[in-house]
Amino acid sequence: MTAALTIPIRDLGFDYDVELHGWHNGLAGFRTFNHQSNEQLEGGLGLGLDLVTQTDVGQAWLTSIPEHLLKITAPFAEHQYQMLWLAANCEPALQILLSRPVLLLLICEQCSVDNQQALAFCLLGQRQILSALGYHSSKAALKFIDKLTLTYQREADLLHVKRQLDVRFCHFSRFKHYQQINLNALSVDHMYPFFTGTPLGLDLAFNQQQGRSQLMAYLNDTLHMGMTLGIFDPLQRVSQLSSISDLRQLHDRWVIERNEMELVKTRPQNADFAYPQLLTANGQIKAISRYDELVAEGREQGHCIAIYHQSIANGHYCAFKMAKPERMTIGIKITKTQPLMCEIDQIRGASNSMPSEQTREIVYQWFEQTKAQLKQRKAG
Repeated sequence: MTAALTIPIRDLGFDYDVELHGWHNGLAGFRTFNHQSNEQLEGGLGLGLDLVTQTDVGQAWLTSIPEHLLKITAPFAEHQYQMLWLAANCEPALQILLSRPVLLLLICEQCSVDNQQALAFCLLGQRQILSALGYHSSKAALKFIDKLTLTYQREADLLHVKRQLDVRFCHFSRFKHYQQINLNALSVDHMYPFFTGTPLGLDLAFNQQQGRSQLMAYLNDTLHMGMTLGIFDPLQRVSQLSSISDLRQLHDRWVIERNEMELVKTRPQNADFAYPQLLTANGQIKAISRYDELVAEGREQGHCIAIYHQSIANGHYCAFKMAKPERMTIGIKITKTQPLMCEIDQIRGASNSMPSEQTREIVYQWFEQTKAQLKQRKAG
């Protein structure tokens, strides 16, 4: 028979140690005072068994507990011992642990220092248990619990479940069409209940391409932009979308609209002046000569060439657009004005894509020809 496990909490300032018996002895727990008198534990330990079974004796004691029950209760460290104690001493509690462990967790949370009260709860029917604990007790509530795929490794997991089962609101009913319910689904519902049950809400919950925090940040950004643009009820507008792909398209469109709005607000005072023409263009490569052309180029190409406006106006930079063989934006840095010295700073396509070797060669040929023409004019 497995020896009892002694947890030396006297070393932590208590006036007793804790003694736990094995599974076949009902995981009975006692406070031991000076190894002479015992006092039965009324509730749980408040910590996980992995923290108290580090010794060889502890590992041997742990093997007395059915492995599959240890695995089920492992995520619930604070209440693990009490959940197992209930299962070891009450057949209905064992069945609850095997079928709906979160229900036994809710019992232990409410009766953490009263095993007898916890046992009394376990003897009720499962819907009666929910009702006695103050939660909604319908069949739909049990179905909601059965759909949960939470790991309960975060405190927020259980908080979400309790919020859904709150008898005053019955939020869980919004998930009746879900085959399963993960943390993403509950998080989206907590922040934006309008999306729960919609095609977008389902995609946000179960899309595997991005993490939960990334998706929520993206969604928040889209809604914030909608409010910035003065969109009437952006929540409703977004909730009508069918997928994250549609959300991205709306997000990108609102980004463009917001940027255009900001450009109007921040239009520079020298926006209407022509740029200095320091380098010669040709039939393929044309100079961008004004601020509005520069903004249009950035908008069309999806990059930030417009940030160079002031440098171009001051004669420290030049921007060109190229139509063939590829649509490109060319940036030339002016390193010295007298005599003029310059270098290619960037050759970028749509969304900052890189040029082909053919395009790169054409740009460099033009650049060398332009510099040669500058030298000839100065020599003449």
